[in-house]
Amino acid sequence: MNTEGFITTIRNIILNNTSVVGAFSPELPQEGDNECAVTLVGGTQKYNLCGNSHIEQTFRVLIRGTINDTTTRALADNIYNSLNLQRDITFDSNKIVQILAITTPIYVGKDENQRILYNITYRAIIE
Repeated sequence: MNTEGFITTIRNIILNNTSVVGAFSPELPQEGDNECAVTLVGGTQKYNLCGNSHIEQTFRVLIRGTINDTTTRALADNIYNSLNLQRDITFDSNKIVQILAITTPIYVGKDENQRILYNITYRAIIE
C-alpha cells in the first residue's frame, strides 16, 4: 500500500468537498481555524483462500473549528458526510473500495485558544 498516496487522497476529498481551510497529517499545526488532521490509527491485511488480499485501514480525522460550537459541529458533520460511504477511489496502483464511518463526530474538548475539537474515526477497505 502507498500510505502517502492514501493520506493525500483522503485530505484532498476533505479539501475539495468541505469548507475546511487546511487538511494536514499527522497532526494539526498550532494556529488556524477550521482545519483538520488525518492520522492513520491501524490497519490489517486480510487474505482469502485464493491468495488475494485487501487492507482494512482505520484512520481518524481530528477537526478544529472555532470557539463557536454551532459552526464547528456543522463543519464536523460536513467532513463526516464527505468521507462516509465514498467508494471506488483510485490512487496510484491502489483502490479504496469503500470508506465507512466507525463513529459519528465525537466532542474532544477545547484547545488552549478555546477552539472546539471533534474527532471522527473511519475504516477504509483498500485493494
